[in-house]
Amino acid sequence: MDRPLIAVVVLFSVASAALAQEVTEEKFLSALDEGHVGVRSLTDGIARAEGARLRAGTLANPRFDFWREDPEDNPRVTNWTLAWTPPLDGRYGLGKRAAEAGEEAARLRFEVDRATLRKEFRQAFARWSLGLESREILQQQLKVVTGLAEQARQRARVGEESGLAARRLILAEGEVRMALGSADAEYVRAAAAARALRQDLPAETRPARAALPVPPAALDPGGASLLSALEQEKGQAEYEARRLGRFVAFPTIQLGWQTIDDHNASDGGPILAAGWPVPLFDRDQGSRLEAERLKDIAAARLSFAQARVAAEVEGGLDAYRTLFATARDAREVADGADQVIDAATAAFRAGESGLTDLLDTLRSAFAARLRALDAREQALEAHRELEAVLGRPLTEGQER
Repeated sequence: MDRPLIAVVVLFSVASAALAQEVTEEKFLSALDEGHVGVRSLTDGIARAEGARLRAGTLANPRFDFWREDPEDNPRVTNWTLAWTPPLDGRYGLGKRAAEAGEEAARLRFEVDRATLRKEFRQAFARWSLGLESREILQQQLKVVTGLAEQARQRARVGEESGLAARRLILAEGEVRMALGSADAEYVRAAAAARALRQDLPAETRPARAALPVPPAALDPGGASLLSALEQEKGQAEYEARRLGRFVAFPTIQLGWQTIDDHNASDGGPILAAGWPVPLFDRDQGSRLEAERLKDIAAARLSFAQARVAAEVEGGLDAYRTLFATARDAREVADGADQVIDAATAAFRAGESGLTDLLDTLRSAFAARLRALDAREQALEAHRELEAVLGRPLTEGQER
């Protein structure tokens, strides 16, 4: 194999390995499927609602009775009966519809909880990614200041630079080292928190840049998962109030056969009976009162949530648009920091500018890059809050 070809293969392999060790936010969030333990832990409400729906749709069991009377010197009487209460009083259908609404409400509540879990995952990834960027910025700043400080020390030894200038650069170097130490500690904590959520990631995995989604043109607060869940809960409460309002039960029908044996003679015939509980005193007044109150409470809870969610969506979207624009502007400023740093350093080394101007320029340039990270962090937080309010992901595109 030719050497150039070997070199290309090796470079391609190294590049592929490097890319494999980087994880994007989309890939980090891809684990939040139905099989994730965090997602499964949120399904207890659905399990209870499914059980309630199954119970509500199950017919009551019939009752089978058998008894025999065989007194001495009297005919022997044998009875076989089957009793059942048909679900024809209206309560069965209303109970089923209430349970179905409850199941749908539980599934929508699950979406709200999953959106909260997604917010936690996104926050962990953002801290991890921004922590890495912050550390890299400070590492670059330390490299620049350390190089200048070493140069100033060497020049001071031969009398080409004052000792004060060297000491000022050494102080600036120490200041950056302390900031880098704090950034290192924050990154380690953020990386540990992220890997706790994604334990399947290799130890050498690095986060990609946390990009900002483009603000949507408009959002409908009525589509929020919480409001949809409250709508279903209101319907469930209404069905339940109607069900409990029907306190007159359908009669229990009893069918059977009776056989009478009198020595050598035997006779028998059918048994037809009906039983009906007379609602004279107990008409389930307590449950009916409770159901009516709960119906009013569910309606009030929905009305209150509609106003609150509408305000949060409107305010959150406006805030995100503002923070998105701020982060974009801050990034444009920070993108020119490298040229400023290189120009200021070259001017100082050529003797065209003083130490004070150099230090001020370096602080301003690196501070601009760190402020751009802070602006992006605030914008990402606002976007996460907006997703949590709506209870669903907002992925209309990424800032490039």
